[in-house]
Amino acid sequence: MRGIDRWTPSGENPGRRAATKRWAAVAGQMLLAFFALIFLFPGFLTLLNSFKTNTEIKMNPLQLPTRLSITNYVEAWREMEFPVVLANTFILTSLSTLGIILVSSMAAYALVRYKWRTSWVLFLLFTFSMVVPFQAIMVPLFANAKNMGLLSVLGLVPIYVALGCPMAIFMFHGFIKSVPEEIEESAAIDGASPLRCFFQIVLPLLTPVIGTVAILDVLWIWNDFLLPLLMIPGRTLQLAQYRFVGIYRQEYHLAMASLVLTASPVVLFYLFMQRYIINGISAGAIKG
Repeated sequence: MRGIDRWTPSGENPGRRAATKRWAAVAGQMLLAFFALIFLFPGFLTLLNSFKTNTEIKMNPLQLPTRLSITNYVEAWREMEFPVVLANTFILTSLSTLGIILVSSMAAYALVRYKWRTSWVLFLLFTFSMVVPFQAIMVPLFANAKNMGLLSVLGLVPIYVALGCPMAIFMFHGFIKSVPEEIEESAAIDGASPLRCFFQIVLPLLTPVIGTVAILDVLWIWNDFLLPLLMIPGRTLQLAQYRFVGIYRQEYHLAMASLVLTASPVVLFYLFMQRYIINGISAGAIKG
């Protein structure tokens, strides 16, 4: 009958259930927005304090600046030798990321496609190396790098490639298992070599995982502090901005400006590439 609520066999009102779901969704979104604001607050505070004087920051870091000026950015740019350290960091990050993608994708392809008796053993060794902390190997790593003449920006590239390959191999390995072998067999019948099959057929299909690996490794290498500190002190962005805060110097206004300058390129890269993260992680971890 009209005007009488319809009830399900269990005695629950469908309208009330839908309203409850809507309120639960709204509450969930508000909670996520709250945590997002908490996450973004340090970045906002850094940007806010980058326009203040050192005295204003020490008196009240939450207060708005009395005037907007780019003096802090100009001075930080000059003291950091920003173009030089930016070029060093960009070269180190780009070459290391490209090396990780190339080496790990080829290694994962070989471990999946070639059924060696040692394939799974090698894969487990790569996976196990992911849990070894860097602090456990940094002293012998520094000694070997010094003996091999790798204490330079370009010398760090093979070290980053070696450290970044285990996780990338794990992700590529899971995705390559989902690629049908029949595609490569058809190309092989037409005379394509295994190397050509990989670069022309398999590698283009790995775009989601390549994007994810690129994002994760760029964020890691660009923001890394400890390894460059051991190998090439003062030659990257992270090390250059470290000079503003120390035992005998606390210039927080310049440190805030240097943080904004250092983080801006990688934040823009992340915003451009973020759509690959979830797709790539889920593809590499679930498929196969």
